[in-house]
Amino acid sequence: MTDTPYLFELSGEHPTLPEAEVISCLASECDAFETTKKGPGYLVARFSDRSLDDVGNRLALSHSIGRYLGSCTLEDVPDFAESLALPDGDISVRAKQVRRSYPDVDSSKVAGKVGAILARHAKVDLESPEVEVRILMSDALQFFISDRKIDRGQFEERKVALRPFFSPISLHPRFARALVNLSRIRKGGRLLDPFCGTGGIAIEAALVGAKVLGSDISQDMITGCMENMAHFGAAWEDMKKADVGHISDVFGKVDAVVTDPPYGRSATTNKEPPVDLHRRALISMADALKEGGTLAVVFPGLCHKGREDLKLREMHIQRVHRSLTRHYCIFTKKHEL
Repeated sequence: MTDTPYLFELSGEHPTLPEAEVISCLASECDAFETTKKGPGYLVARFSDRSLDDVGNRLALSHSIGRYLGSCTLEDVPDFAESLALPDGDISVRAKQVRRSYPDVDSSKVAGKVGAILARHAKVDLESPEVEVRILMSDALQFFISDRKIDRGQFEERKVALRPFFSPISLHPRFARALVNLSRIRKGGRLLDPFCGTGGIAIEAALVGAKVLGSDISQDMITGCMENMAHFGAAWEDMKKADVGHISDVFGKVDAVVTDPPYGRSATTNKEPPVDLHRRALISMADALKEGGTLAVVFPGLCHKGREDLKLREMHIQRVHRSLTRHYCIFTKKHEL
């Protein structure tokens, strides 16, 4: 297998999470990779062809992945299109503007111009092409062959309201999957959610191949979590009623802790102030991690400190509404000297 440059077409639903998710999935699924280029709406990385499906199966905040063909300016489109070496087969060409790029240019006309040039050497089939050439009109015109479309519809099918056991407090499945991916958990790794609730994070973790552990202060939540996981065909290793302060004793050491603890007015904290709960949880979650393990947690404010053995690797801020801003905080547990 060869290392191929692939372009990731990022979703625009958050300014930093889609790119960070791609890099984390590459780190989880590839023996080696190199990011070579990025810009509005895309990232290009070189990695082994054999990892394409594994990376694509994990992603939630990208639209597609494809072999990168290069870039050009609008003025150089004719020469660039003429120089393209494409695989054999019927072709189609699609162009898409990223954000407000090229506001005075009709993307369909760009696609038509490129298609007319490529049609000199290949048959055009707009319905079921064997080779779909895509153009992202971003910082320049980025050309790629669409090899893998991300199944984003699956996340809509697992939304809170469609689960057998219902609770309105939960991350959207796309962001739950992104949080799991940011932990860089590998297939077969032990992942713990100590505030599992209705199982949103646990479901996504199981579907990427993690060995899932879950706990909650409420037995009803544990029962409901297992019901939801079974409904979506998501397996778990162990689920127990437990206070977050006891997770290390209950589950031992884990490779990753991924969780969205309660913090809103309607959240259940067993009458403990959320700030106190989060500080106590941070200590316990760090203790449960193996050295080099990852804590991926959502807080409503700036990341809590107080653990010298936790290094903040990255943070992503998501404004939900006027009274809630989520902070996706990714920590790595340091190795002892």
